[in-house]
Amino acid sequence: MTDFHVTKHHPRLGVEVCKGNNLNHLNDDQRRELRNALWQHGVIVVRNQHLTANELECFARATFGNQILGGSVNHRLPQTLQNEHVAVLGNPEGPVEKPVEHVACQWHHDKDALPRMDGLPMNALYVVMLHVHDVPYKGLDGHPHTTEFLDQLEAWRKLSPERKAELEPIHLLHQPPVFNPSSKPLPTKSHPLVSEHELIARKGLYMGSDTAIPTGMENDPVAARTFWYALLDEILALCQVYSHRWQTGDVVLWDNSQVMHCGKPYDAMHCRRTGLRLGVIAREEASLRNDAVAQQHT
Repeated sequence: MTDFHVTKHHPRLGVEVCKGNNLNHLNDDQRRELRNALWQHGVIVVRNQHLTANELECFARATFGNQILGGSVNHRLPQTLQNEHVAVLGNPEGPVEKPVEHVACQWHHDKDALPRMDGLPMNALYVVMLHVHDVPYKGLDGHPHTTEFLDQLEAWRKLSPERKAELEPIHLLHQPPVFNPSSKPLPTKSHPLVSEHELIARKGLYMGSDTAIPTGMENDPVAARTFWYALLDEILALCQVYSHRWQTGDVVLWDNSQVMHCGKPYDAMHCRRTGLRLGVIAREEASLRNDAVAQQHT
């Protein structure tokens, strides 16, 4: 993989919002401002929160709607971490060789159940939020624990007109990010590699993960994987990568139709990490879409 430029201060991604506010007590105007910040910046950060799993679900429903994907309950954990819609990441029960999220230490869009859901495109307004209660004091690289984000709208904007013309006709087939023990093939969903954001009327790439297959390469997985990683290297060379340095109490929200991300590994045998993760399909906000389209034509 190519070397790339990492920054803690990205020109668009990672803006801090709701300073001094408790997410449990936002009013309607504050929720609307938070959503608008997410659509405009792709990744937003709220500091100094202390939410239970149930409170995170309530915040998500009140702010984005009721279409929550995923989650499970581990009854061995404290009640504050239990909710059927919230996944608990890390090693809250003690040292483990590989935490559940080790598979996320590669570049990807969070997909969860989207490839299985009729009527929703892969670049639906799928918001994932991660609230970290315990932060490892360092990653395996010896540096503070981080997650990296790649702006797919910036990536598209920085490609040459000739390269854009090559990529725009391509569709990718996406699979759910789960192991399927049955003999039946996993369902796949076709989606354009290049598409327009539902709300802000800007084009960007949607690459999914390295299991995505360009149509026409279904019988050549090596070529499909080579294409995907070559494109990833190409855009990493063009873009700044936002590196979010985690602090205890952070809630980070990202819009999967705008960004890819990559977790950074940590020593789960000696460092504790506890994170609450929830994904929700956001309600459409037609007025914001109309305003964005109008701005592009002025």
